[in-house]
Amino acid sequence: MKRGIMLLSLFLLAAGCQKNSYPTFSKKYRVWYSCSILDAPFNQITTPGRFVAVRKTAGKLRTVDSDGNKTESELSVIQNNSYFMGLAGLIIGTPTFNNDDMSVWAYDLGCPVCDNELSTLSFDTQGIARCSKCNGSWNLNASGFPLTDNSERPLYRYPVMKSDNSITVSN
Repeated sequence: MKRGIMLLSLFLLAAGCQKNSYPTFSKKYRVWYSCSILDAPFNQITTPGRFVAVRKTAGKLRTVDSDGNKTESELSVIQNNSYFMGLAGLIIGTPTFNNDDMSVWAYDLGCPVCDNELSTLSFDTQGIARCSKCNGSWNLNASGFPLTDNSERPLYRYPVMKSDNSITVSN
């Protein structure tokens, strides 16, 4: 009996010593954004491994795709007041790993380690996101998991709903 209690205690102690666990979707920052996937550059986000960054700045919507192509468009008053972009903006795309149904995912454009709206991530055609301030890096194609020791937490991720030819990112 004592041996069983010792083994159970040891098991519970070992289970309590695991690394930090994080929820799949973040609720830390408010997010609501919708777009048509028929319009460029958002027509790229349903292709596996392709991502687009979206950021709202001074009444404009700025986008950057995986190749570094930038676009900017004016937001209507309604869009400007109703779009909420998390900490620093959104990275939207279709990861190539851990995504059997080929769904569109959304991450925060802000660095989760720095946790500052000015610490935005850049990303390349391989789906690697990097923060220039803390030198952390994450794999957008593998659930936003960290690639460097100094960035132990994954990227903030937000739920995406797809209907017909549009997507909505909302928490």
